[in-house]
Amino acid sequence: MNLTNKVVIITGGSKGFGKSLAEFFKKENCRVIVSSDNIEDLKKVSQEISADFSLADVTKSEDLENLATYVISKYGVIDIWINNAGIQIAPSLVEDVNIAKLKRLFDINFFGYFYGCQVALKIMKTQKSGTIINVDSTAGLDGKPLISAYCSSKFAIKGLTESIRKEVSEDIKIYAIYPGGMQTEIYQEKYPDDIKEYMLVDDVAEKIIDNLKTDNPAQDLIIKRPAK
Repeated sequence: MNLTNKVVIITGGSKGFGKSLAEFFKKENCRVIVSSDNIEDLKKVSQEISADFSLADVTKSEDLENLATYVISKYGVIDIWINNAGIQIAPSLVEDVNIAKLKRLFDINFFGYFYGCQVALKIMKTQKSGTIINVDSTAGLDGKPLISAYCSSKFAIKGLTESIRKEVSEDIKIYAIYPGGMQTEIYQEKYPDDIKEYMLVDDVAEKIIDNLKTDNPAQDLIIKRPAK
């Protein structure tokens, strides 16, 4: 895929992995629009990497519709929509998971992706072109103890991604990214003891860009931590 001049939307794009993705797409001369629910973070990253930005809460479908409307009105097209916004909650046994936190996690990690796909697909089907990238996790491939809530949300994204692929024409590409643990603020409720052994966000973002630039990008890109 030739990325030059592509219009790229990244949810959760104001910090961490989303910001790193934005920086790498900018290096490819893309027109990048970062989005999050924090206007100060958006203004900061916009100044740092010269990206456009638009405020949106992914748990509100109307916010994502407004994001799409803004981008179409300014750029005329949405080439790549990246669903990336996500959270994690502190590890615990399944019976101890706080229900309010569980619902909030699914509102962001799953419904935010579902709404994003709905909005992007409506536009891309009209354009007869476009790419959706769902940033999943290796936690969406294998169940892991003490993070049942997070794993469940990521398994749900996997099902969403695979279902959409069977609904769209070849003009629209649906990619999934399955990275292992990265050094990000997603663990702010409780950082893993071995987080310094986790992958750097820039290393993962670079692998994603390299994959997209190939003639036949992998639909499901699994990026695991290097073996010790």
